Amino acid sequence: MIKPVTGADATRQALIDAALQLFGERGYDAVSTRELAERASANIGSIAYHFGGKPGLRLACAEHVATRLQAQAAPAIDFASVPISPAAAVALMEAGMERFGRFVVSSREASIYAAFIIREVMQPGEIVDHLYERLIGTVHQRLCHLFGTATGRGAETQEVRAAVFSLLGQMLYFRIAQPIVLRRMDWPEVGPAQADFLVSIFKTNLKGLIAAYRKDDV
Repeated sequence: MIKPVTGADATRQALIDAALQLFGERGYDAVSTRELAERASANIGSIAYHFGGKPGLRLACAEHVATRLQAQAAPAIDFASVPISPAAAVALMEAGMERFGRFVVSSREASIYAAFIIREVMQPGEIVDHLYERLIGTVHQRLCHLFGTATGRGAETQEVRAAVFSLLGQMLYFRIAQPIVLRRMDWPEVGPAQADFLVSIFKTNLKGLIAAYRKDDV
């Protein structure tokens, strides 16, 4: 049985949740520590106590996002460093796309994370560096390894790196531009049925891209 988070741990998480929402909605500089404490129903001094101040809370938000998104991408990136077959590489990418893609397009949590990440990317600095080191760089590199194995191409070639970014980008678009997607698709929301449909599209695109890049001898 999972015990509920209480006390200091609950306050710390409440502050991270509040900061992710407010920083994503308005940007780091536009949010005061008083607003953060009020949104989290916490004492304003708890920000300094748990994080050393507002900059530390911002960094904790980035770490939280990196940890959660890595967990969602786990099927595709948690593999032993041993040679695998092209078919196995494709299967791992499909498994990762199933879990990560579904999470990105349909969860409210992903919406909050996306807003936070976009704000930070617009003003590159320590937080973007942290996200790159803890999340983006690692996930992208491992997906490049799988894509390279599936196609017979070098994992760190420019074409493979760009191809993998395009695979990730398609999923992120359905989150970032979701109001436009809903309007054009005539959907009231992205529920389970819509998520199933989108994941099937992602997998089809993955197979098509692999086929286009695959060398004849693979």
